[in-house]
This record gives sequence, C-alpha cells and structure tokens, in this order.
Amino acid sequence: MANGQFSNIYEGLKEPMSVTSYTLMRGVTDFGNLKQYDLYESGYPFLIVVDYPRFLQKLKDKNDTYKALIENYIHILEYEFRGLDGLDNITADTSELTNGINTLNLITKVNEQSNGSFTMRYTEKSGSVITRVHKLFLTGIKDSRTQLKTYHGLIDTGAITNPGFHNEVFTFLYFVTDNTGSKIETAYLIIAAQPTTAEISIYNSEKGTVEFKELSVEFNGFPYTSAKVNKAAKDILEWINGFGYTSDGKYTTVDGGKAKMFRNSGNFDYTAYPNLGQTGSADYADTTNKVSAVFDNYKSTTQEVPSYFELEAIEADPNANQD
Repeated sequence: MANGQFSNIYEGLKEPMSVTSYTLMRGVTDFGNLKQYDLYESGYPFLIVVDYPRFLQKLKDKNDTYKALIENYIHILEYEFRGLDGLDNITADTSELTNGINTLNLITKVNEQSNGSFTMRYTEKSGSVITRVHKLFLTGIKDSRTQLKTYHGLIDTGAITNPGFHNEVFTFLYFVTDNTGSKIETAYLIIAAQPTTAEISIYNSEKGTVEFKELSVEFNGFPYTSAKVNKAAKDILEWINGFGYTSDGKYTTVDGGKAKMFRNSGNFDYTAYPNLGQTGSADYADTTNKVSAVFDNYKSTTQEVPSYFELEAIEADPNANQD
C-alpha cells in the first residue's frame, strides 16, 4: 500500500449487524426481539503454521526420525489447537494540559503490543513429539553446554552456510471466528516466533501416579494485523469450510465445495461403525500448499512500505537458495 492511500483496516473481517433501528436496552428491553442481540462469543480459534525454521526443514530432509517428529509436531500444532493467550490490549498514554489551577489529560501516545509471549496448551503424545522437537530446536540454535550455534551438524557439514535468526523462526496465522466458524472476527500473523521451553519436567515421575501430561507451549513472537492478514485468514477459513461469502455477503462455494473439517456431527460416522462409511464431505488436506498460495498472492508489490509478507519467513520461490 502506497503512502497516503486510504485503507479499510477491517477488510476481510465479519461485518457487524446494524442495530441502529433497535431500542436495545433504553427503556423497556424487548426480550421478544432477540435479533438485536447479535453478541460476540469467544471460543472459536484456529492456528495455521505458515512457516517453520529452515534448519528444522533441513534436518527433516536428512533424517527419517526428525522427519516424523517435525511433521507430527506441525500437524499437532494445527489440528489439536485449543486456544492462545498473550494478545495485549491497545492502550494510551496521556499528557497533562494545565492552566496552573485546572488540568486536562489528553492522549499523546498510543501503544500496541510488539513482542509478546504466547501460550498454547497441548497434551503430550507418547513418543514426546512436542518436547523432543522443542529440545531439538533449542539445542540446535545454541548448544546448552558450549553456547555455540550448531544446527545439529548442519553448519559443520556446510548444509547451512549462513546461520542466523532467519533460519530459526516460526510464522503462525492465528484467527478467531464467529460462532458459525465461517466468518473472521480477528486475525493476526505472529512472526519471528520461537518456542522458549522444552518441558523436560514431564519426565519427573512417581510409581503409582499415572496421568496425562498437559504442556503449556510458549512462543515469543511479534503479532501483526492488517487488511492483508485478514484477507489471508478469510481465504484459508473458506478453503477449510468449502464455502464462503462474497464482499456483498452472498454465499459461494470454495474449492468445489470440499470441506476440510466436519461441521455437522450428524453427518459423521465414527470409526466404531466402519461399514457405515462417511456420509459427510470433509476431506483431510495438508494446509501447506494452500498457505503458500494464499500468502504468495497477498505479498506487497510496492517498495514504499515494507510488508511482513516480504519477509524470508514466507517463501516466494520454494526453489530459491534459502541458506
């Protein structure tokens, strides 16, 4: 977007229903007309892994054990995602205007979150997928005994010749939908994200105490939102659902109407009854190709204002030398 160009920062998000013709709670509240109370409901979050550290990508390609761990890890992050904590409010600082007797405080600075610590909760799998990947990540960027960056041999063997932070970060797309799961309430790109802990403490154990282990998965990262991020989230959500809405609110099918998740439990036949077959239309699909297509499509084409979509974390050319 060029400097000075008008923009709608909420493009791609759900349009609020107009309530200007209702009396709402002034005077007698008309509880017989519930259409006027279209309230926001929390509890519908999604997480998409847009990109993950390049040194992990290199390790995955060189070792089958790492490949299985990393592919399972990314799948778990997306498909067992239950929610995220760590987004901060936008706040304001004020300065005092005074005539020596009376004062007035006026806003002179607006603060929006830069770095944040984001917490997501998962239950660890047998085989310790999350814990092992986090240990692999942390001890790869700095050997815990020598504090040398090694990437577990990738530097020593020349597989990566330009080590640095650009090889060590995740990019996540986090968005929240309305209670239909079909329209976006808000969306954030969390860039330069890094897990900060490998929870080795889950292995503290006592005979006779048997329990599942829930992990508080913590990432540091920079949250970023814009009309482009909103639109990318909208496109991915509509691809997951197999349907969406045009700019004028009309229903339309997406990707041939193929859903990537079951929305209606009445159309789902559990595997306890394998002979019934699935009567729904949900197809499992890896989000990798869709994410690449969506984010390539929304990269900035201008040079006046750098775009986070132009960061190395989002590949324009998968065949380019990223070392």
